[in-house]
Parts: sequence; C-alpha cells; structure tokens
Amino acid sequence: MQIAVASYGTRIRARRGLLVVESPGARREYPLHEVDEVLLLTGGISISTKALRALLRAGATVAVFDQRGEPIGIFMKPVGDATGAKRLCQYKAAADGRGLEFARRWIWRKIRGQLENVRTWRRRLARYSQYAEQISKAADAAARAPDARALMEAEAAAAEAYWAAYREVTGFPGRDQEGRDPVNAGLNYGYGILKTLCFKSLLLSGLDPYVGFLHADKSGRPSLVLDFMEQWRPRVDAAVAKSAEELEVEDGLLTHKSRLAVAAAVLEELGAGRSPISAEIHREARHLAKSLCTS
Repeated sequence: MQIAVASYGTRIRARRGLLVVESPGARREYPLHEVDEVLLLTGGISISTKALRALLRAGATVAVFDQRGEPIGIFMKPVGDATGAKRLCQYKAAADGRGLEFARRWIWRKIRGQLENVRTWRRRLARYSQYAEQISKAADAAARAPDARALMEAEAAAAEAYWAAYREVTGFPGRDQEGRDPVNAGLNYGYGILKTLCFKSLLLSGLDPYVGFLHADKSGRPSLVLDFMEQWRPRVDAAVAKSAEELEVEDGLLTHKSRLAVAAAVLEELGAGRSPISAEIHREARHLAKSLCTS
C-alpha cells in the first residue's frame, strides 16, 4: 500500500497498530503492517515521531518531495541485505564494462514500452506508422548496441519519435525537464515517485545507488537508480497522459490537487494487475544484485 499526502495541514500519527492521516475535513486509518510507502508531496504536513518509528519498524519508507517532484529525503530502515561482496561485484562490473549488458537490457525495455504506448494511442496519431517504425528500429539498434554511445544513440532515435507522438496525444510542447507546463511538470513528478521506489529496492538489495553503468558519475547523482528506472518510465508516461487534462500549474509548479492526481495515477499504474510493477521493481533489484556476482 502506498499513501500519497498533498494537503496542507495534514497530520500523520500512529494509534494502536494504525496509521492515522487527518487532513482538513477528512480522516483515514490504515493498518501499519500493510503500508509500504508514505509519500509527502507538499509542505505543511506534520508526522509524529511515534508514527515515523512505527512505519520504520514495519519496513515502510517515508519519502519527502520538493515542489517539482524530486525526492529530497527518504526515511527507511538500515539496509537489510547489504554485503561488501555485492557492492564489490557492482564496482567491478562498472569498471570493466560488464554493466553495459544490464544497461542495454533496461534501455531496450524502455524503448519497447514506448512502442507499446504508441500502439495503444494509434487511433489518435496521424503519423502512427512512422512513429512505430522508427521506435521499432531503435529497439533493434539498442539490442545490438556494441557500446554506450551506440546505445544512447538508439535511445535518442526512439525518443524523437516517441515524444512527437506524445505531443499529439497530450498537446504538450515537447519533453523538457525544466518545462513549466502541466504535462512536463506531471512527468517530473511521476518520475520522482518511480525514482523513490527504485532507490529503495536497490538499496535494500545491497547495491550502491550512486554507481551506475550508463549515466555518468556526478556528485549526488544516483546513477544506478537513473539507469535502473529507465525500463519503467513508459508506464509513468502512460499514467500522466491519462490524467493530462486534469493537471494544472501555478507559477510552473503543479497545484496540490494536481500533485495528488499524478501520484494517484502513477501508483495505480504501477500497482495494477496480477503482477504489479512495484513488486517487479523489487524482484528486478534482487535479480540484479545476484547476477552481478555470477555473470
């Protein structure tokens, strides 16, 4: 269970095995043992130390987001499956180039996800065949990419067609990480939620979130998280596209209502079906940790 909070004046406390969330005019209670993540999407929220302790004991994560949807703090238990051996294997894979095998798979899955989205939108796209063909060719190129440069070129080729199709579907001006329109702001917020889930899973699997295989190392950049999350970005894109007409911004930032709408849409997308993406993220992180020492 994921709980997203985006209302000023909300109070969060623990009481007799329950997490109590009280906002102006509303009160909800959740069994603590069923809560996986609590996402604090705005300021003006208070959480008691007792509630924070109870959530951490239950293995839940509490993430704090800034106004643009970037996770700026994560409360969670100390890593439970960390070993020096796992991280040494990760560092060796990053140094000797074996990590590219994992990055290639993740980018290929991302491009295939983009293609699936375009196919879903085919009746709304004037140039569907052109988009689908370009993205399909890019997926093939990614699967065969001999090095990081070729892989990134394939990713860029797919992105060119994909975001053109996304523009037709949503009407947004084009993908811009600094964009102040509702859709770009919504995408940034959705990716922030996905980043939080991936960060948690990689850390709990015993890996170093800051040593990746494709994104360049930079102080404070969780490169492995950014690499790893690529494969699920299209699911966030789909969720934001569905809610695009509901989103509003003030001074380039999503309103509180829109932040909650994005969070609800993304969490529903990641948690839907018999095999939810949120569970897949945990499985993939554990598989990665194991594979790095056996490949």
